[in-house]
Amino acid sequence: MPPFHGQPVQRRARRTKSYPSGIAADGLHTHDVLSGATRIVHTPEHGDQMKSFARIACVATVAFATATSAAFAQTLPAASEIVAKHIAAVGGRDAIMKITSMQQKGSMEIPTMGLNAAVELSMAAPNKMTVKQSIPGLGEVAQGFDGTTAWSTNPMQGPRLLANKELEQAKEQADFQGSMLYSPDRFSTMETLSLTDFNGEKAYRVRFVRKPSGRESFEYFSVESGLQIGGELTQESEMGTMRLTTMQGDYKQFGPIKVPTRSEVQMGANKIITKITDVTLNGVPASTFELPPQVKALVKP
Repeated sequence: MPPFHGQPVQRRARRTKSYPSGIAADGLHTHDVLSGATRIVHTPEHGDQMKSFARIACVATVAFATATSAAFAQTLPAASEIVAKHIAAVGGRDAIMKITSMQQKGSMEIPTMGLNAAVELSMAAPNKMTVKQSIPGLGEVAQGFDGTTAWSTNPMQGPRLLANKELEQAKEQADFQGSMLYSPDRFSTMETLSLTDFNGEKAYRVRFVRKPSGRESFEYFSVESGLQIGGELTQESEMGTMRLTTMQGDYKQFGPIKVPTRSEVQMGANKIITKITDVTLNGVPASTFELPPQVKALVKP
């Protein structure tokens, strides 16, 4: 299934280099990371850096590279065949159609900042979604779509309603079964471009163009397993447009389907690593997708 891509900008990413060298990713224990994060949050001179981290964490919610010889053009399978193999590999269309909601819990790490966060992604058919990150010393960063209203909130900037391209993007990301199944009616274009190497294995590079937004993405599917192993896309956020590359894998069985439990999203100098430890299928409470009070206050009657 498609990864959930995040979204920062290079001019923000450069600020992360000013973090203390003592908060490097290598060799740190969890308590070192968390205590380091707390020190940064509560030190005034690092206010700008924490704003940058909050924004990166926020855009990371919503998450989530290429070339080969034209000699393979005659033998490439159709995009529909590649997608069908992926769907079969994760458990099959019938199994996916029986899932009405899903909640994934795990952790998110940004090594360049030496910071970790607990992450929770919830989705429900046909088109509801919330993503939450709990950041030590900062608070909760969240984003969602309740079927009508798209929103985001974080402790540094407060709540806001998403509009225009961000709204269209949120609608597409919240398309639960449509995205899991790569339903042809959701795309104006589905085409196999090449056979290439991606993250150490042979993969088909497939181009998708969503309707009606026209948003383009390039997804990679393993030739051997059929599973999706990554993707590239352009993401919109309050900070502008940026290009993201995602690698995903370590698929594990949860009920009738397989779910990728590890993803890495590369955004300029920053890498966001997400590890999923728990997956709940069906039974996600409807209240999970309700607008937070501070967001509800922004919605016009």
